[in-house]
This record gives sequence, structure tokens and C-alpha cells, in this order.
Amino acid sequence: MIKIIAGKHKRININTPHGIETRPTSIRLRESIFNILLHTKYLDAKIENMKVIDIFAGSGALGLESLSRGCKFCTFIDNSKEAINVIENNIRKLNEEENTEVIQADATIPFLTNKKYDICFLDPPYELNDISAFINKLANSSIMKNNALYIYEKHKNTPLTSLTGMGIIEKRQYGISEVVLIKKLSSSSK
Repeated sequence: MIKIIAGKHKRININTPHGIETRPTSIRLRESIFNILLHTKYLDAKIENMKVIDIFAGSGALGLESLSRGCKFCTFIDNSKEAINVIENNIRKLNEEENTEVIQADATIPFLTNKKYDICFLDPPYELNDISAFINKLANSSIMKNNALYIYEKHKNTPLTSLTGMGIIEKRQYGISEVVLIKKLSSSSK
């Protein structure tokens, strides 16, 4: 179990999938990510007005933290049935069914939705090597706003080699983890 850090669900425990398949984002790292979001100049609005997508969601901690802090809507994507069950149970526990969508799918395969997202959390398994091509594909899809911010949690040694038309705007290292903020070089909205 881990706790929601802040907002309307502060201190509520949420469940995490069992085993070594998932690696829930630690409280310290989540706190750092949301401090960055709170103080960044790269968001066009406050998180309260945003739609978020949590890809490789695991427990859903990043998306659930966003909902607790007031984001409008969150879509969770994971390929693990256990992770999906945990996320759905956590959503029910927080009474956030109206503000969420849960999709069981391979996150690296394009999917369709009528939503357009402002923030994308990417927290793939550390053994999944360079996902630059996937980030490029996602950034150019119809589901992401042109000015969307991508927050990629990765192992500090995992490469990020070929972002096309996108820039790394900030990197921070926390132990073996690295958080990378990525944004399209163009700032006009879709």
C-alpha cells in the first residue's frame, strides 16, 4: 500500500499490484514530480483544469494523485489484468468513477479515445529500453494536445535517444530513477 500525498484524498491508502512486475512510484518521487508540475512554466493552466493520461499505470498512483489534486479527468492504461483490477478498486475507493477511464491494453500500441490530454505520465518497466519512438508517436497522435507535457520516469541509465520535434525541458535524478520532462518544440494548441 502507498498513500495519496495531497489534495482531497490526502493520506488515503491505495493498493498496489503484488510481485515484481510493477514498481510503484515512491512517495518521495511523486512529491517531487508534483512539485515540479506546481512550479513549472511549461503548463498553460493549473492541473485543476487538465486531463491526464497515466500510461504503464501500475497502481495508478500518478493519475490518482492528479485526481486528488483536482485534475478534471484521468485515463489509466496498463496491460496487466492485476494492475487494472487494482486501479479500478482504487478508483472506487476514492469515488472517482465519474472522472476516470481504465483501459487494459499494450500501451505502446496506439488506441483511440475522444479525449485530448494535457499531461502524460509515462512510467514503463525499467527493463523496457528506449521508448523515444513511442513518445514521438504519442505526441503526434490525435489524443495529445500540441502543448502537452510528458513526464517520463525511467532508470537513470535508460537511453532517450531520438525525440523528433520534441525537447527535454528538464531532468532530475532521484537514486536510480530519473524524471524527464518533455514537450513539443512548437507551442501552439491542437
